[in-house]
Amino acid sequence: MNYVEWLRVRNALRIYAIVLGVLIVIALIVRVSLSSQLNHDQYLIDRVSKEPGTKISHSVVDGLNRTTIVSPSDSTTITIDEKPDGGRIIHIVEPSKSHKPSTHAAHVGSFRANTTVSNGIETITVDTDGPVNVVIFLFIASFAGLILATCLGAPFACEQGHLEIAMLKPVTRIRYALGVIGADFAGIALAGAMTIVAAVICQAMFEVPHFDFSEVAGPLTLLLIVLPFSWYAALCAATASMQRGAGAVVGFAWPIAFVTIGLSHIPLGGTVVGQTFHVIFRAVASIIPLSYMQVRMMGSTATSDNGLTFSLNAAIITGLMLIYGALAIAQWRRVEA
Repeated sequence: MNYVEWLRVRNALRIYAIVLGVLIVIALIVRVSLSSQLNHDQYLIDRVSKEPGTKISHSVVDGLNRTTIVSPSDSTTITIDEKPDGGRIIHIVEPSKSHKPSTHAAHVGSFRANTTVSNGIETITVDTDGPVNVVIFLFIASFAGLILATCLGAPFACEQGHLEIAMLKPVTRIRYALGVIGADFAGIALAGAMTIVAAVICQAMFEVPHFDFSEVAGPLTLLLIVLPFSWYAALCAATASMQRGAGAVVGFAWPIAFVTIGLSHIPLGGTVVGQTFHVIFRAVASIIPLSYMQVRMMGSTATSDNGLTFSLNAAIITGLMLIYGALAIAQWRRVEA
């Protein structure tokens, strides 16, 4: 019954698959061009060995090939352990410029670095191929879903040119609308799945993928999954009864949303007019699903406050999805051929 909508989904996914293929080829070219730097640690050895008196030794410790670099001139010791999967664990011990004890940790994707300063000595431990939080893949997939949701976001407005044919189908308006939304939902989900597969393929070109599933069952996962569908429903509600101009609404939806969200976070002065506009922008931003998109450094320590925020935002955008979906269907029922 929704053959035309499935064709739209198929065409959109076909174009998106081509884009992903191009990105994979680009990643392959980058991998080949950087093969000499990624396959060994000669660049690090060369940098330190320039210091006079530097000694380099090789050994096997706990089954791992270890390279030890000792530079007496600057009191630096570096050990590099090669893991069987191609990753590296690098320990750097050197004098610290700061004598204040401190501990810092950085985690970006599979790269993990911990820095500790104690008694004037700075110790840096780097794991170049640690487990990647699966939520980061879900974040990328959610963004891809938002893009496809935008492309498919005016299905009912697309019927305005041939309503007479659409109304001849032996189904009710509600059933027809649900079929259209279901087809688009399937396309958005497939786009997200394709994105995750492409991301894993690109990662595998540089290192053996390791995954951390510790936060998959958390509220952030639900938030990232529902967000594209909620954005799609908002676009449907905005264009369901439009006979023309739907493309402009969809095209300007992102800029308008981000401008509104940005203004909602900016104090507009202490005047009554400024405060009034601030309240208006905050109210409008609260019904925009993109307002609840969470961007954070994956791998940071999850706190109860973060969990509460993610849960609340996930509940809000789920409610917005249902409300906008109902509004879109209600408008579609009233459209006359």
